[in-house]
Amino acid sequence: MGSRPISWQVRHLLWGIFETAIIFLYPAKCRVCETLLEVTSLRYICANCWQDIQFFEPPWCDICGKPDIDGVCDECAVSPPPYGKLRSIALYQTTLQQAIHLFKFEKKKVFAQHLIQLINARIPADCAIADYDFILPVPIHKVRLWERGFNQSMLLAKGIAQVAGVPVLTDALVRHRHTVAQSSLGMEARQHNIVGAFKIRKPDVIHNKRILIIDDVFTTGATVREVVNELRKGNPAKLDVLTLSRTVYH
Repeated sequence: MGSRPISWQVRHLLWGIFETAIIFLYPAKCRVCETLLEVTSLRYICANCWQDIQFFEPPWCDICGKPDIDGVCDECAVSPPPYGKLRSIALYQTTLQQAIHLFKFEKKKVFAQHLIQLINARIPADCAIADYDFILPVPIHKVRLWERGFNQSMLLAKGIAQVAGVPVLTDALVRHRHTVAQSSLGMEARQHNIVGAFKIRKPDVIHNKRILIIDDVFTTGATVREVVNELRKGNPAKLDVLTLSRTVYH
């Protein structure tokens, strides 16, 4: 009789043991502070730096979630955004920026579970996931998906949905136009780069539904606005946004 193939669970366990042994024998340095990582640390980032992540706390703008605002910020009062509200978990600062870079650009998918845990532990009270009919991750173009191998927002959305028991919409919205990476552009260029990049495919699915859009980083808001404006064509009952991080300009 031939030998039975090793299951993916066993392979995953063996690979984890192997990586732990390598870290023990050849300690790596924290990508933030460059101290030697202990075996008990997160991979690539030490426990001390991980604790330096700056989480957002109320008060924040009732609409855009900008921190240290009681009520509605001046910008939203003058020109309200197309979404109902936007909330973010933490500031896009050194540690979280490095973690997202490792996850998103260096393809360290191991960080997905840590970032998902971080989000689920800090979801704002006024953005309860169970209040929505669907979670919708911001899509990436098929070319970018082929290059990266995964959609980071999709992995985060599935991790949130698994805990909350809310279904994820995977094909209601597509990114039908390939664009230059937003992270490589300045503020003004981002606005023009993303125009017309998204296309709603199944408007009937989101009609009169409460939708929570998930993304990893909120910077200028250009991507979110394009996504929301396209989704509004399906006449949803509610369109809110939750991001892992955001940049705050002073």
